[in-house]
Amino acid sequence: GKVTMRRLKPQCKSDWNNDPTALPYLFYQIRERTQGKFPSYVDNEGLDIVGDKIFDFPIVYFTSHFPFQFSDEEVENLKKYLARGGTLMLDDCAGSGAFMDSVPPNVQRIVPGAELKLLLKDTKEFADLFNLIYHLDAMPELKEQFMQPFQCAYLNGRPAILACPNDYGCYWEISAPPTALNPLGNNAHGETTPTVQKSREEVYQLSINWLFYALTH
Repeated sequence: GKVTMRRLKPQCKSDWNNDPTALPYLFYQIRERTQGKFPSYVDNEGLDIVGDKIFDFPIVYFTSHFPFQFSDEEVENLKKYLARGGTLMLDDCAGSGAFMDSVPPNVQRIVPGAELKLLLKDTKEFADLFNLIYHLDAMPELKEQFMQPFQCAYLNGRPAILACPNDYGCYWEISAPPTALNPLGNNAHGETTPTVQKSREEVYQLSINWLFYALTH
């Protein structure tokens, strides 16, 4: 009865387990913002894409610095997973571009013929996914290389694959835990400037909006 988002551990070369505090503190923020009413738990262990265990989780997450290619066996299981209502988030760690270059060919293998739509801030698709709880009309004020639009692949009208070129895991990640005076904690690099924290707050808001959307659609 508790919600989580599991990390995928593909068979190809990847550093899937980077930003180890990212998911724990994303769900920490959700618990704090719902006064503990949103039941969740964190399991940071890598989840094999092949096998039945993936079907126990409504949302799965894959991040890496490297280009990637899912195996044929992994592609077939992801097809079944998405067809049963699962959601896949792909997050380009460090926003290097190498990861995102791998997204279109892998998406085409998983959802043949799917168009990767750019979620621009003035589109209905952006509003649907990112304005559920926090009403936002713009992307966060991140560094230039981290301001690229999300890409989304739809399956039967549902946004089944979300590709984030902006390394949101790094913005969820912390180097020092939150406190009453610093409710977001220090970011991965120990920075706590108002500009950094404002960007992180906006990233959390967008992430939580998307997560709630993915859980309810």
